[in-house]
Amino acid sequence: MDTDNLAVYSLVEQLRGYGRKQFTGKLELHSVKDYKWSIYYCHGRLVWATGGAHSHRRWRRLMGQYKLQIDFNKISFRTVEELRLWDYHVLVILMKRMVITREQITPIIEGFVQEVLFDIIQCAANDKITYYCDFEDELTPVISLIHAEHAIEYARQEWLTWRKAGVADFSPNLAPWIKRPGQLKEEASDLTYKTLITILDGRRSLRELSTWMKKDLLTLVQSLMAYYHRGMVGLVEVSDIQSPIASLSLNEVNEPAQLPDKSHSKPKRIEMMSRPLIACVDDSNQVCATIEQIVRGFGFGFLGIRDSINVLPLLVEYKPEMIILDLVMPIVGGYELCAQIRRIPDFKDTPILILTSNDSLIDRFRAKLVGATSFISKTAGNDKIGEEVNKYLLTSNQEMKQLEE
Repeated sequence: MDTDNLAVYSLVEQLRGYGRKQFTGKLELHSVKDYKWSIYYCHGRLVWATGGAHSHRRWRRLMGQYKLQIDFNKISFRTVEELRLWDYHVLVILMKRMVITREQITPIIEGFVQEVLFDIIQCAANDKITYYCDFEDELTPVISLIHAEHAIEYARQEWLTWRKAGVADFSPNLAPWIKRPGQLKEEASDLTYKTLITILDGRRSLRELSTWMKKDLLTLVQSLMAYYHRGMVGLVEVSDIQSPIASLSLNEVNEPAQLPDKSHSKPKRIEMMSRPLIACVDDSNQVCATIEQIVRGFGFGFLGIRDSINVLPLLVEYKPEMIILDLVMPIVGGYELCAQIRRIPDFKDTPILILTSNDSLIDRFRAKLVGATSFISKTAGNDKIGEEVNKYLLTSNQEMKQLEE
């Protein structure tokens, strides 16, 4: 067995292993070229896959194949997690609005999964790939469950066919361009020359050309290889396009299907901040969901943050009026986070409520030392938690008004 086959075999077995172990969570893969992919499993089945060199181009191309035109001004994300994985949650929103059925979404998801798996396998043949397994990053809601063994085997067979055709080193994410137009004009027919000079502009990847021309990808690549090997056509890496949500913030509205009010021309950021925003920092999905239900019941906006490492950048970006902070979290604990937040001038007077199940005198003393405003017991019940949130937020707003006067 040659080296690249051995590397591919090792990768494929790794991917299959998570399926056989009934894994639920995210498998993150990194290459030495700084490519990153995320594969989501649910009880051993594949749910979603994203990342790589052209994650945004892939989104545009696959959605275009199914004639889906998305108006992002009418799309809203409730949490940072949804915003982070926007490509999947847009499909969830479309399904909930009955724009597209679950049966119609399934082949779209399968398309994403197959392309990502192929790219990972091709990359493994040439570069070292490292793995990171996150049991906590569970993707919900689940739209479709894809049989892992079948999907992985399909991608492996696709790679073997690609390799057998002699194009193993050519990624379908490369973009062809005319390297020697003079030589091409002399040697090719007029029709071929005019066609190639029009479509091979170095800006569209082989996958994009295949979709645009409605031609099989491998057949297209093989037809270009003759010109490539004779130096008339080149292949170049092309950067990904800008994310469709690059300028989109969390749009805090109660009904995702609600259309924007055209009588007001306020930007999304101002609309979002027109009511108090409360951030909850907790690595538990269940706790975040409970706090969200409570604060939305009071008409407040909600920002859920599960990753303690990214807390400070997200807080600085969204500037919530209150922060609810879990005491026990992996990597960075609640006390340390609270002290770090208090060092940021914008949060000098922001109410910070510690969420804990350890409501002892020592815990309260330590919380005061690092600048916490108060404690909230996880066992206090929704009504009590709501009262605490409402009390400190109203007090904070009254103090702000007095300072402004």
